[in-house]
Amino acid sequence: MIAKLFSIKETSNKGQGLFAKEFIPKGTIICFECNKCQALSEEEFNQMSEKEKEIFLEHAYRKKDGSYLMPCDETKLLNHSCDSNILDTGKGFDIVVKDIKQGEEATYDYRVFYDDLKMPCNCGENNCCKVITCEHPVPKELEQFWLEQINSALDLIDEVEQPLKEEIEQTLR
Repeated sequence: MIAKLFSIKETSNKGQGLFAKEFIPKGTIICFECNKCQALSEEEFNQMSEKEKEIFLEHAYRKKDGSYLMPCDETKLLNHSCDSNILDTGKGFDIVVKDIKQGEEATYDYRVFYDDLKMPCNCGENNCCKVITCEHPVPKELEQFWLEQINSALDLIDEVEQPLKEEIEQTLR
């Protein structure tokens, strides 16, 4: 489930993307895995036809435990950036790791997934990987880069307004 903080717009080179309707501060939880998201075990996924897998994987991703998750909403429109402003915490939710200005595109680092992904990267960031792959274990330098950003954002969770607070609490009940 994603917070209603974004609007869908066309990007110049990546199709559709999510853009901030308002300023979103670092430390904001913007989405989490809810019971509306479609989850498949590895076994269920393997029972699908090749065509079904292809369609499903257009917006779903493989998790560390081998299962697959299809977000239930616009989360699937987060585009990749090697210097993204949102990262996966590894705790079932994603967090803003850099302030997102109103009108700015929300981006995510796809290299966190466990997919057999290999696609050109067009993010244009100084640290651009040129080719997006999901290498695990994650290279130490990249892992450290993510951890520093995630930990500094987690430190701010109680200091910023959390738009999904009620939904997260309901899910945990």
